[in-house]
Amino acid sequence: MKNKTFHYSALTTALLLSLNPALAETQAGEMLEEINVVGSMNKLDVQPFNQAKSATVLDNQTLTAQGIEKADEIARYQAGFTNQVFGSDTNTNWFRVRGTEASQAIDGMPALSQGFFTPQVEMYGVEGVEVIKGSDSMAFGASNAGGLINYITKRPNKENIGKGEISTHFGNKNQRGIAADYTGSLNSDDSLRYRLVSRYSHADGEWNGTWSENYYIAPSLAWDISDKTNLTVLTSYLKTVGVPSSNFLPQDGTLIPTAKGRISSHANLGDPTQDDEKSISKSVGYEFNHDFGNGLSFSQNYRYQIIDNRHRGAYAYPSGYDANWNPIPLAQSNYEVARAVVYNNGTAKSHSVDNRLSWKYSNEVINNTLVAGMDYRNQKFDSLYTLFGTQGMVNVYDPAASYGTAATINAPRVLIKSRQSGFYLQDNAILWDTIGLSAGVRHDRVRNSELASEQNVRKNHTSYSGSVMYFNDLGLNPYYAYTESFRVPTGLSGNATLYKPNITKQHEVGIKYMPEWVDGTISVALFQAKDKGALVNQGTGATVSSADPIKRKGVEVQANLNVTEKLQTLLAYTYVRSVTENANGSKTNTALIPKHTLSTRVAYQFSDKLNAGVGIRYVGKSVTASGSLYSGYQVPSSTVVDLFARYQITENLAAQVNIDNLGNRKYLAGCDYYCYYAEGISAVGNLSYKF
Repeated sequence: MKNKTFHYSALTTALLLSLNPALAETQAGEMLEEINVVGSMNKLDVQPFNQAKSATVLDNQTLTAQGIEKADEIARYQAGFTNQVFGSDTNTNWFRVRGTEASQAIDGMPALSQGFFTPQVEMYGVEGVEVIKGSDSMAFGASNAGGLINYITKRPNKENIGKGEISTHFGNKNQRGIAADYTGSLNSDDSLRYRLVSRYSHADGEWNGTWSENYYIAPSLAWDISDKTNLTVLTSYLKTVGVPSSNFLPQDGTLIPTAKGRISSHANLGDPTQDDEKSISKSVGYEFNHDFGNGLSFSQNYRYQIIDNRHRGAYAYPSGYDANWNPIPLAQSNYEVARAVVYNNGTAKSHSVDNRLSWKYSNEVINNTLVAGMDYRNQKFDSLYTLFGTQGMVNVYDPAASYGTAATINAPRVLIKSRQSGFYLQDNAILWDTIGLSAGVRHDRVRNSELASEQNVRKNHTSYSGSVMYFNDLGLNPYYAYTESFRVPTGLSGNATLYKPNITKQHEVGIKYMPEWVDGTISVALFQAKDKGALVNQGTGATVSSADPIKRKGVEVQANLNVTEKLQTLLAYTYVRSVTENANGSKTNTALIPKHTLSTRVAYQFSDKLNAGVGIRYVGKSVTASGSLYSGYQVPSSTVVDLFARYQITENLAAQVNIDNLGNRKYLAGCDYYCYYAEGISAVGNLSYKF
């Protein structure tokens, strides 16, 4: 088995090094597979590049260098992702992984996920991001078929004691903000530490009259109770206010121009004079670890989260309709479409706990890690909610004329309770430093209830996983993996019923390469998956459980290389095909998902102070939804250019600028029943002082 060694000095650097070659240095005894950090969803403590699956990691240095402001920007240069499929949104993160939705977690614990109760993630408070691509119920049970995204928040690390940062930013979309981060010690031996992270930010949206403002503070405390026992307490408060985006536009006038041309890429067909949102998310949790010795350890993670959300957003229907509700071109409806109003006002609460025992054993033949655990989550959603308030008509070429018109909103109470308990067993073994084997089994028990309508869904399910990987001195390591995912979505479908279970089975083969001739990593993965009960769009934003299976297959290529000491490059290519197959065997391509995406980013260290470069992002053709006005039409491909530069003014003071979509290209991110304009030019400057 070929070991590639790296130097690391901080939590996230240790977690994510193999896929950030810029940080790679040799250091004896610190091998790739020996990384163990808190906040991770990687229960087996196996370094991602040594896992027989498509797992990737992004550290804080990478997030900062790419100027990441929103969570759905993290993977613009990562294979497998389709980013911002519904365009840039002020209050929601939109991305797809391997052609479908991915689940999100915070510090290894599942985040709330139900409509407007899906929390925003303050990226300044994130230390690093873990990504598992594809189905994987082993991490924490209920997960989407696209994979898992885990945000590891900043916490008090010993090496950061006495260090801090103050930064400010500004941009062309009225972006502005200030942030601060400091780590300190509460005793002489630094066994009791604290960290305080805070940020204020404001940005205007892509659509006229929309904006968002965030207020964030996250105190944390770490206590080394002994050399074998550790406790970390993590808290956060995030308040978001603003006018939400209304980025749902008809296909007619965007994909296909009408006699009046195309609808403006900034047209707001909602009502910014009445639309508003206020969301407050609070959380508290802890991570506890104890080492019993002889390879045996115990870990417990707990997280409580509460979200208060009020959202009022008008939106246009996808088109006009005839007497039989068939979509018609805009010219036949005098370029007017009906408007509806989505309204949510309520509270969501979540308790999640994960307990696990780990036993590590090794001798001349085997290096083995066995994990057994149980987790439990209890979620409650209590709100007044409707997707179908009404607010008259809107002219797509003169939407402001209808702003301020009266709306009718009758929002019934929706009270949903969701409980899930899971029991899991995982084992990972490396034999003779050559053959890696892993196997896992997990049993989940789920009960979802909607009390107002007295609906109940109960489901018990057992998921399995297994993989094999071959390590060799060439650094060319092939693997095969079989994984499953299982999830019963919370919330009510477009039919006002609880959702049915989503179950996915996936096969993956790939190869991971750590070459001798260049510093970096190269990986290739091929996957095939089948989704049962996947959520599909009904046509006006509501979703239902698909009666037909969805089949997905694809290829992913990722290269992260230090070509020279000064030249770094990232390259990501993805091919995905996703089709729905009905009972008679006919196949329909999935909307919004391009078959081909390609991105590359090149950075050059011009001097000790200046690092700059360019990125190019290509998104291939996709198709509209079957049954829409322009059913099955192709959505054109697009290519945009990004520029970035960072200048170290002094040892402590640095300036950075990131320009995305340099040419301010106007294009469609995708279309289903609607079409969605992509984000225009975004230029953000940042000034940071570290001490």
